[in-house]
Amino acid sequence: HLSPLGQTSNTHRSSAGGIGRAIAHRLSKAGAKVAVCDFDRIEGVKVAKSLNEKGAFAAYIHTDVTRDHSVKSACAEAFARFGRIDILVNNAASFVFGHLGIEGLGSGTGTDKNVSSEDWNKILQTNIVGYARMIENVVPYMRKNQPTDNVYNVDEGSGNTEINAGSRGAIVNVASVSGFIAQPEFVPYNVSKAGIIVMTKCTAMDLAGWKIRVNCVSPGTVETKGSYNHMNLIGLDLEEGKRMFAQATLLERQAAPEEIANGVAFLASDESSYMTGANLVIDGGQTI
Repeated sequence: HLSPLGQTSNTHRSSAGGIGRAIAHRLSKAGAKVAVCDFDRIEGVKVAKSLNEKGAFAAYIHTDVTRDHSVKSACAEAFARFGRIDILVNNAASFVFGHLGIEGLGSGTGTDKNVSSEDWNKILQTNIVGYARMIENVVPYMRKNQPTDNVYNVDEGSGNTEINAGSRGAIVNVASVSGFIAQPEFVPYNVSKAGIIVMTKCTAMDLAGWKIRVNCVSPGTVETKGSYNHMNLIGLDLEEGKRMFAQATLLERQAAPEEIANGVAFLASDESSYMTGANLVIDGGQTI
């Protein structure tokens, strides 16, 4: 019995912590061979080692998504190691906050600051251009694949219809609910996440003819080091921050990283074969 991912090769960008680490473990559990592509060499090696200790097949590949040559080299190495690339999960993230008003006249917290040109370059090069670089470099490898063996035979009383639902590759971009809501003093971060959602839709259209599906997930509040940093920036201690963030959701809690990873695994598998250009919101009812 093969898992929904079968013997696939997954190039996963930013796998070293939080949601990224959970995604790497979840895809590996489903049968994928995982290339852990991350800028943080120490943490990336730890993730790959932990996967291999569980009997999985994983390799760490140092990757800087802000550098063209690094991305090209990482994708080539993943293909050389595994012989194919079936899945790309884009999860790189730069956290830059601020507003376009007058610095110091806002909340008075760590997010009450203007956004410099350097800030814009940092977040866009990682969260937008970095994702684009990864997609551009994996597509030629995905095009080499034969479509997955995923055929449905439908007979509703008027004869059999054979529906070939196979794909050559699946790309999953990690966006955020921040990409379609307003948040105080979050301008650069929210703009970047909105860009990921639109990039997903446009790329899904452009790659559909090659049977490459492109979707994204938009997590709400998730218990990670990133959320702890957000709490600290706005002047909340950890317990107070957890309570406040939980109160923003209908389920009255933050998500575990593994809950986001489950959504990614679904979009990466043939179980989501009729989905492309979709934004799967996983937010505990925060934005309904």
